[in-house]
Amino acid sequence: MSANIDFLAHWHNDLEIIYVLEGSIRMGINSETRVLLAGDLAVCSSGDIHYYDSKDNKSKLIFVIFNPSLIGFPAGWPLNMRLTSPFRENRPATPEDEVINSRLSAIMQELLQEHVQKLPHHEQLMIGLLHELCALILRNMPLDIVNPHKDKRRITNMKIMQEVLEYLDVNYMHPITLADAARHANMSLFYFSRFFKSISGMSYVAYLNSIRVNQAERLLLSTDKSILDIALECGFSNVRTFNRVFKQVKLRTPSELR
Repeated sequence: MSANIDFLAHWHNDLEIIYVLEGSIRMGINSETRVLLAGDLAVCSSGDIHYYDSKDNKSKLIFVIFNPSLIGFPAGWPLNMRLTSPFRENRPATPEDEVINSRLSAIMQELLQEHVQKLPHHEQLMIGLLHELCALILRNMPLDIVNPHKDKRRITNMKIMQEVLEYLDVNYMHPITLADAARHANMSLFYFSRFFKSISGMSYVAYLNSIRVNQAERLLLSTDKSILDIALECGFSNVRTFNRVFKQVKLRTPSELR
């Protein structure tokens, strides 16, 4: 279980299913963004780019993250299909919807309970629950068949964005301008800027600064390096800029953190 989570846009092959227990949270999956409320469910399929934004919101969430090979899909889930929308809101239109929503909620909470209690054979029981959870999602959430020809542009753009996020995660300490990133993606500057924001939920500069600040925060808390050394190591050209950007992101200065 997590509360008030903030996480930059990222992706992985693991499935990530989120259930909102309390409050609300803004979440983006690929190019779709929602404010999720208590009882809502979100499904990050293999390779989906997703982020969490708790600004101005408070929430308690149940996260279920697992490798799809656990339910027989080593190449990723769902196979040859994609969810039309990754969000299932707790607004039942029919009695059947209400029953399904109730069961999805119960499964998520049972998974949490099994994980916490770790009673004998809990792993086997949890795998069974994961099978049921994913089957109910496929049965009750709209699906599209993936057509490699019709979906070629969308698939290509998502792969490019995955590569860009990995590139920034590895090279954040170097000066990487918006133009540099657009060239890496083989996109025009204008198109890349709009596309990046639609997927990550923030501008390119804000995203890169957030990566740098998060890394700087880890170094401030775990090392005795000087603030200047940390600023330079994380890609900032000087302490003044570092202090300003750090305060924008974390709402306090680096020296206040120590």
